[in-house]
Amino acid sequence: MVAGPVSNIWLEPDSGFSPDKPVTCRANGYPRPTFHWIRAMDNATVDEDAKLDEKSANYTYRCLATNIVRGQTYTVMSDIVNYNAASGIHSY
Repeated sequence: MVAGPVSNIWLEPDSGFSPDKPVTCRANGYPRPTFHWIRAMDNATVDEDAKLDEKSANYTYRCLATNIVRGQTYTVMSDIVNYNAASGIHSY
């Protein structure tokens, strides 16, 4: 596989939200990107995983995907996610 910078970030599911479906961050790139959820109000890293689930607090988030290709770091950020774990409401 040919090395390539992280690109094309997206969130799943893109519809039909419910409390039992975590919001997952995905992106293209090789080597495989790492993912972090960032709280939008203060840019604090809140989760070193690709998912927002029932354990996540009710905040506005962005997903940050990063990889390193030939010594250079590449990063892309998702649109804002308004997350409410109790009601299962997630909006982008």
